[in-house]
Amino acid sequence: MNQMAPCRRVFLVDDHPVVLSGIRAMVEAQADLKVAGVAGDVENALIGIAETAPDIVVVDVSLPGVSGIVLIDRMRTLFPHVAALALTVHEETAYVRQLLEVGGRGFILKRSAAEELIHAIRSVLAGGLYIDPGVAAKILVEPRFAATDADPLSEREAMVVKLVAKGFSNKEISSKLSLSVKTVETYRARASEKLGLRTRAALVRYATNEGWMLRDA
Repeated sequence: MNQMAPCRRVFLVDDHPVVLSGIRAMVEAQADLKVAGVAGDVENALIGIAETAPDIVVVDVSLPGVSGIVLIDRMRTLFPHVAALALTVHEETAYVRQLLEVGGRGFILKRSAAEELIHAIRSVLAGGLYIDPGVAAKILVEPRFAATDADPLSEREAMVVKLVAKGFSNKEISSKLSLSVKTVETYRARASEKLGLRTRAALVRYATNEGWMLRDA
């Protein structure tokens, strides 16, 4: 007997009631998504997330008092298995870098079409990393990394960098590549050393410049 797949639970954080209502209606219209709860600030969001255990939290970066970036950073510690997708009017690539630094899995502009938000939510829920095309285009035209003097990455090192940039954890990468977590850590460390890149945000910029984020790893 076939059973319907359970709806994935989405928690929404935005201090504008009209925006919040619109996003809620959008999500609720999807057969595979359900709004688990809503909040208008960081503290109430943390309480709501703890109570409802959502699969993903869509966060407005510009929240009153404490920013959405701080919320995502706190989520990384308190709710490490809950994905975070940032929603913002800001188009500066610095916001993307900061978001990735604190553990965000996606970044979408408020001016994007409604269906793009739903696509972003599903992409992140599927384990991917989503960057709004409007911002990704700016990242692509930033100066490329000068790695001409660096040792070339091995096939395994490159694959690990691609998966790290797409938001996968070392444990998830070890499963995908049939390697031990320790081996993945070694490949990641070697690649970072060769490239001179120490953070996930830097690896994402490198992977984007290489065109790796535009196709499957």
